[in-house]
Amino acid sequence: MKQQARVRRTLAGLALAFGPVLGLAGFGNAAHAADAYPDKPIRLVVPYPPGGNLDITTRAISTAMARILKQSIVVENLGGAGGSIGASNVARSAPDGYTLLSTTIVPLVVNPTLVPGTKVHLDDFEPAGMLAVVPSVLEVPARGKKNIKDFPAFIAYAKAHPGELSVSHSGNGTTNHIAALLMQRDFGIKVTLVPYKGSGPALSDLLGGQVDAMVDQLTSSLPQIQSGGLHALAVTSAQRVPDLQQVPTVAELGKQGFEMVTYSAIVAPKGTPLAIRQKLNDALAQAVADPTVQHQLAMAGSQVVKSTIDQSVKTIAAEQAKLQPLITSGALKPE
Repeated sequence: MKQQARVRRTLAGLALAFGPVLGLAGFGNAAHAADAYPDKPIRLVVPYPPGGNLDITTRAISTAMARILKQSIVVENLGGAGGSIGASNVARSAPDGYTLLSTTIVPLVVNPTLVPGTKVHLDDFEPAGMLAVVPSVLEVPARGKKNIKDFPAFIAYAKAHPGELSVSHSGNGTTNHIAALLMQRDFGIKVTLVPYKGSGPALSDLLGGQVDAMVDQLTSSLPQIQSGGLHALAVTSAQRVPDLQQVPTVAELGKQGFEMVTYSAIVAPKGTPLAIRQKLNDALAQAVADPTVQHQLAMAGSQVVKSTIDQSVKTIAAEQAKLQPLITSGALKPE
């Protein structure tokens, strides 16, 4: 028994003596892993089908990032459930920087309210940096039945005829839907919101006169606006957009501070080391500064966003704060 007690005391002493050293060794291993990162291909999940704005943005920026990191980045489209399937897949992945998510805020903040069974949330991720920003635009057919030519006329008609104007968007919970809800709230109007499954069919019905107006991402509608088929009444960004300098912002037209745009970001599973996310952020900063990338995104109606990790956290938090009142009030609810 005395011998066993001596052994226990010896082991305890060794643990006290070498515990800090072992802890430092573990830290050293983690630091070494961050130094070596990335030493194998990175999987970057886009939680929507191919060909959309986020997919185009992600592929343009990831190509430049791969060149900077000297490692391949494989973009994988994993759509379904409004982005929740792809987001859940990444959230369950190892937090080692080799499985990342390119996303907007919608799957992480809105879907837990709108999509039954969604368990993935913003808290399951940590940002590496912002990618781009896309404004939405309120638009009407150039030869619309209501003969509305500008934003004040739109507001005046909506106030005089509550619920009569039909305004389409690309689906419940999308940025376009949210922008329309905010316009209703902030300008004290009532319109009939018509959700579609994507911008394509909504645009088709708008051009065909089945609906009176639409809130859409600029990337989808810009060609029709430039060709004269649609008339842009206002953009939802804080500043006017380069391709539509003649179109005022909603903020200019009576609601100071109004902004509802689609921010995209690269996020990693919770617990991904800061050193790895910083490497990704450095590569992102170089990628979005590339004139070729900027041109590719501008052609698609997007603008690059350069941000530190801290700035990304603040941007995402600000966007979440805009959405929270709509969620708690029940304005955002399942279809």
